[in-house]
Amino acid sequence: MKAILVPVGNDPRIVEVEGYKDIQRYVGGNIDAAGWIFDNSPAVYVNDEGKLGRFQPNRAVYARPEDEGKMTWDGGTVRKGQCLDIIFGDFICIGFDPETGEDRDVSEEEIARVRDAFAGPGSIDSGVMEVMAIRFAGARR
Repeated sequence: MKAILVPVGNDPRIVEVEGYKDIQRYVGGNIDAAGWIFDNSPAVYVNDEGKLGRFQPNRAVYARPEDEGKMTWDGGTVRKGQCLDIIFGDFICIGFDPETGEDRDVSEEEIARVRDAFAGPGSIDSGVMEVMAIRFAGARR
């Protein structure tokens, strides 16, 4: 099945996935779904231990215009462009059929969505930049 891999330090690229074990191989271990990033169009799979220090920061996930005004995990309100999360380690995006609950080939529209969000120098460095901002903000206190 056709998927799109978003590796640390590089632009997204098309890969072939043969099943669950391949997804685990691409993310470097056990997977966790992060479908909220694109509302499962495509589904996003990350390493479930990504934030425990074994992986490098990859990409920051920023609020889209349609996210503005929604509630955050801590009861606040999402602002356009706000950093919502930081993904650590490589992650993979796969098409998802909500009617069957099965993964499928990623569509051209979904590939474009992933590339718009995660390609280019500004995006490639976004995870590292957000981690540095958090670390330096804590050091100033």
